[in-house]
Order: sequence, then structure tokens, then C-alpha cells
Amino acid sequence: MEKLMQGLASRGDLIFQVTVFVCVVLVVLAIANMTMSWRDVRRRTVAASNGHENSPNLPGNLIEARTKSGVLAGLMPTDEARKSELSRFMNSSGYYGANVVVVFQLTRIISAILFGVLTATTYGQIYPKHPFIYAVAASFVMILLGYMVPRIFVSMGRDKLLEEHRQGFPDFMDLLVICVEAGIGIDSAMERVGRDLARSYPSLSRNIGFMSLELRAGRSTREALENLGWRLGIDEARSFTTLIQQSEELGTSLVQSLRVYADDMRAKRLSRAEEKAHALPVKLVLPLALFIFPVILGITLMPVAIKVYQALKI
Repeated sequence: MEKLMQGLASRGDLIFQVTVFVCVVLVVLAIANMTMSWRDVRRRTVAASNGHENSPNLPGNLIEARTKSGVLAGLMPTDEARKSELSRFMNSSGYYGANVVVVFQLTRIISAILFGVLTATTYGQIYPKHPFIYAVAASFVMILLGYMVPRIFVSMGRDKLLEEHRQGFPDFMDLLVICVEAGIGIDSAMERVGRDLARSYPSLSRNIGFMSLELRAGRSTREALENLGWRLGIDEARSFTTLIQQSEELGTSLVQSLRVYADDMRAKRLSRAEEKAHALPVKLVLPLALFIFPVILGITLMPVAIKVYQALKI
């Protein structure tokens, strides 16, 4: 530790100054973004106050202004499409809450600053003979990497949840068909099936529970199913939503539609398993050629090589 501090004192002053400069730039950009959001909120509030006699959406405007007036509101994307996409990405990754996007953005900024500071403070100690420009370039690269790392980890968790949803959806459909055939309503049946799947597929069960809470709060079945579809993030759930909507609109038999769709889900799961099984030999070629085959060849030829060496030596 003492050597590190001495190295920083002898060589790292300029690196530390550059790091401070980068951090200050990031903070200034964040403050500027928050200031622009505050100005937008103030403009909306003033416009709503001036036109409250002719504006029927005054409560909604005031609620939106209050929602965006937080200290960390500047971390939210200004584009509504980008904000919606990021919110869905976090929800499908298993993170829920009103401020989940703000926390995610703040985590990315903190990670970028930490990566840049650690790189700037240790590069000069590890490579004392390298030019200073290399340390600056490495710091900027690590800042970009630190900004990307949180999304990479969240994406990895999202992929695991999507695989869980795909594997558990056929079981969900089978149990749902049994409950509907027994005379239970579709809403009550989904709530019951969600509780039964809590141990095997916790994420799928949690999302079905969210849908049940939305139905209790007064949302229509169509809206709750659409929200369930984009929370799960799989095509099977969206197709299921379309199936329920078409059955209600056209008046077809819901039990028969669910039974056919459940058979289709089981067939898709079996086809995915067969696809993975067929791809396994191809994936084993590289490790066999690099690790297994040289060992077998060495074990087979080693006695012959020893005998040949002894015969030539004689």
C-alpha cells in the first residue's frame, strides 16, 4: 500500500487530475440533464396553471410534473419510447418498482466512474514506463466498459428468466386446461395455477400473481394479459394473450382452444429439447479435438515411443 501511494505521489498526480476532470464532466452532464428535466417540468406546470379552465387533463399533467420533479429524475430517458423499452427490459429481467430505471441508470454511472478511477490510479503503478497517453486511453476504455457492465449482468439474468418462462409455460397451460375443464373461471384458474407453480417456476408464478393483482385492482382481462405478455418477454405468452382475446371476441370454446394451444406448447418444448440434443455432437467436436484426443494419442503412442527410444539408444 505504501509503494502504491508513493507511486501515485511520484507519477499519478496528472492521472489523478485527469480522472477528476472526467468525473467532473460526468457530474456536469448529469446536472445539465436534470436541469433540462426541471425546466421541462416547470414549463408543463406553468402551462397547466395558465390553461386550467380549458384543459380537461389538468390532474394528469400535475401528477406527471410531480412524478418527474425528483432529484434523480434527470437520469430518466427523455424519449418516451426509450423509457418504455428500458422499463420493460428491467421488468422482464426480474426488477420491478417505480424507480427501477433510475436506479439502473445511476448504477451504470457509478460503475463507469469506479472503473475509470481504479484504472487511472493503478495503471501508472503497474506500467510505470508506459507513456501517459496510454493511461488516459485505458481510463476512457474502462469508463465505457464500466458503463456497459451493469447491462451485461442484467441481460444475463434476463436470459435465465426467459428460459425459465419458456420451460414453465407448457406446464402452466396444462394446469390451466385442467382448472378450466373443472369449471373454474379463467381469472381464478390462472391465480390458482400461479400459486401451484411457485416452487418449480418462481419467476413465472410471480408474474402471474402480478396479473391477478391487476385484475383485483380493476383492470380488464385484456390489459392484464397484455402486461403479462411483455413482462414474461416470450412469444408464447403473447400468443396466449391473443388466443384469449379472440376466444372472447368470436365466442369460440375456450376449453378447446386452450387444449389445442397446450398441445402445441408441449410439442414446441419437445422440439427445443431435440434441437439441443442434435446440436450437442457439433459442440463437442472442439473440446474433443483440443483436450481428449491429444491425451488419448499420447497414452497410446507413449509405450511405442519409449521402446523406439530404448532401441535407438542401444
